[in-house]
Amino acid sequence: MRNLFAAVLITLFFSSVASAADRAMQHSAVKPTVEIHSQGVIKAWDERKVSIRHQAIPALNWPPMTMSFLLPSSPSLTVLPVGTAVDFNFLPIDGGYQLIAIAATRQ
Repeated sequence: MRNLFAAVLITLFFSSVASAADRAMQHSAVKPTVEIHSQGVIKAWDERKVSIRHQAIPALNWPPMTMSFLLPSSPSLTVLPVGTAVDFNFLPIDGGYQLIAIAATRQ
């Protein structure tokens, strides 16, 4: 009886580890580690983040929306005025999405 109990516990342990690994793989599929490119319009810019109304982003299954992107810790990006149409790249990071590059769209 003790051996049966131990076998059940071991089986439950390994099945939960496998489930956790599956969830981690699914989560990483939602947040790719490659830069994502999009276009949008600046809605707000402050020292920590930029709000952009962007078009749909199929790589992330996102509809068009307005959202905030974190700025890099070093001030490497030029501040653009509200209303500027932009091309931008970003990366998923823990706790959000970080802008990597941004530039006014060429007309």
